[in-house]
Formats: sequence, C-alpha cells, structure tokens
Amino acid sequence: MTDSTVNAGNPPSGDSPAETVRALPSQAEIARWAEGEDLPTLGALFSELAVARFDALMMQVRKAELLPQHWQVIGDRTLPDQRVFESYPEIVRLQAASGRSETARRQMDALRIGWQELAGKQPALWTTSDLLVALRRIIERDLPVDHDALLSATRDVWRDLTLPHGKDQIETLWACLDLIRQKTKK
Repeated sequence: MTDSTVNAGNPPSGDSPAETVRALPSQAEIARWAEGEDLPTLGALFSELAVARFDALMMQVRKAELLPQHWQVIGDRTLPDQRVFESYPEIVRLQAASGRSETARRQMDALRIGWQELAGKQPALWTTSDLLVALRRIIERDLPVDHDALLSATRDVWRDLTLPHGKDQIETLWACLDLIRQKTKK
C-alpha cells in the first residue's frame, strides 16, 4: 500500500507543504490597497520569509530598477526616545484619524518598531527603500510585527503628505509589492 492510499482520508500533517501555503494578494488587490483599501493578505508577502529569500527578492526589485542600486541595509542603530515618535505630526494625525481601535493600535505598534529599526528616522521622510530596510531588519531579528499594519500605516502616512514625495513613495511601493508578489511562490 502506498503512502498516498494510507493517508488519503487524513488531513495534511503540520509539516506538510500544503499547510505552509500563503494566500497572496492579487495585482488588483495590491492596486486597491495602494488607493487606501485595507488588505489583510498583503503581509503574507513578508510573513514567514527567511532573510535570504527577502534578499533574493530585493535583488529582483533592484534588477527591475524600482529602487536605487545603492540600496543597502542599515548596519548599526541606536534606540531613539519613544516620546519623539509620539510627537511627530504624521503620528498625531494618524492617531486622530484612526481613533483608538485595535487596528489603529496594531498600526502604531508596527510603525513604532519600523521607526526604531530605522534609528528614529521620521516616518514622513521614509522612502520605499527605508521601509524595506525596516522590514528586512524585522525579519532578520524575528520581531513580532504585523506586516499588514506596518505597510498600511506607512501608506497612510505617505497618503496624508501634501508634497509629491508621499504619492511617489506609494507608487514605488506598489510596484515593488507587485513584483514581489510575482516572484513569490504560493
């Protein structure tokens, strides 16, 4: 009797590749997310991702010339004062707009961790490269971050900016996320 006949009626075990399948967003969903819609599957692009795989994806992004060729990971950092984060105008606006919901708390927590990983760089000044550096450090250090919340909070900070910088970063991130989706196996 073969293994397939023995296990035909049993669900896959926890070690089965079928259990590690992630629901990835479609190109249309990523586009709607870039316009402001919430997308709970967006973080699947980065969840359970090994650093080596992340780096390989970033090489693909760089090869497509979506990010500057000199993009690199920050080597050292110091933890900034938490009160500085709370004082940024974009953080105050984001908190006021989202209220005190569970989603808002997750977004603030995720954005704060990203901010720490970028050595206190003000979120309104982040570029797509900065966000990806923060994501890499989060993955490398295996920090408990809601990737959906971090991506959405960053998008919302950029969307609220009056200068073209924000719109440009959302468009760049959209292109990067779409390429990452294409290069990620389901």
